[in-house]
This record gives sequence, C-alpha cells and structure tokens, in this order.
Amino acid sequence: MPAAAAEPFGNGAAAPGSVYAILAADDGFDANGRDYDILEAAAEAVVNAKPGTTVAALNNPDAALTVFAPNDNAFRWLVFSLTGRWYWSEATVLDKLVGAVSGLVGPAATIDTIEAVLLYHVVGGKVLSSAVPGLNGADVATVGGGTFRINVGRWFVSLVDKDPDALNPTLVKGGLDIETSNGKSVVHTISLVLRPIDLPRGF
Repeated sequence: MPAAAAEPFGNGAAAPGSVYAILAADDGFDANGRDYDILEAAAEAVVNAKPGTTVAALNNPDAALTVFAPNDNAFRWLVFSLTGRWYWSEATVLDKLVGAVSGLVGPAATIDTIEAVLLYHVVGGKVLSSAVPGLNGADVATVGGGTFRINVGRWFVSLVDKDPDALNPTLVKGGLDIETSNGKSVVHTISLVLRPIDLPRGF
C-alpha cells in the first residue's frame, strides 16, 4: 500500500494529483447530493484522529487507487437505514452517522469503524469502468482487507457487499472514470454506501 500523504487533510491541503483533491473540489457541505462532501469530511475525521491511517493515502498523489465513492445522497440513505429518519443537511447527516455508529459499536470503536468502512471502498491499482465487465462475478479485494463482488447486469453494475439484507450499491452513470490530474488514480461514484459487515435487520 502506498505511504501516507506528506500533507494533512483539511485546510486546503489537498495534494494535486490525489483522490482527496477530487473529493475536496468544491466548497464543502452544500445542497448538491451528487458530490462527495460527507465522504471528504469522514475521511478528514479519520485522518485527524489517526494520522497514520491508510485513509491518508487518498491524499497521496503517488498512490494508484480505485475509489468507489458514495456520494452525499448515498450517505443520506445509510443514515436513514440506521436511524429511520431522512436528513437534508449534509452536516447533520454526518453528525447522525457518527452517532448511529457510536450507538452500534460504542464510542471507543467509532473512528475505527468509520475507517474500516472507508477503506472498504478503496481498491489498490487503477481500474477504469471499461474493465469492469471483465470482472463480472469476481471478488474484489479492498485495501481494508475485505472483499465485495462485481455483478454486471443488463442495466446496472452492482457491488455486492457483506450485508445480504440491504440493497447493493450500483455504479452511477455520469459519475465514472473521474481520474486524478496525474492520471494515477480513478474515482467511480456509487449510489449507496458499501457495508463490510452484515448489519442487524432494520439497519
């Protein structure tokens, strides 16, 4: 796995050519559900709490990564499934997500759990969407150690995670092959947050 970035997250410190530069391309929380403000903030929270985390590789321009990035609406759906309530404010969604995770695993394990979820969305190496059909049925290894399966259907490409009771994320057309400025890494937008474990029914 590539070394962590030389620059910290936040405060305009996105390294040119990094995945984090893509996530941080706008001005933060807003009303646009199709960008990555909540993912950006969650990654910042993990890096600030755990400076040595592998999540910091998202700000490393030398890293070759494929990131299946849940957009802000994907996090809204996750929080709805965890809390039973829908929140429009992106800041509130992040706050409720942290609270829900804390309630599930305890405060001491909250950051570690969010870290594990984020790393479940990152794959080593650059994989463009044109290569995805050739991975149909394959189990893809993530940098966090887990796997998800690629399922290429007639209309959608699904990522089959470890929660059999929940809907699986799909690749979002129009949000694929977002390459870093140096061409080393790529981001593909997905419709829901991948779940690395089987959550209890109702979640």
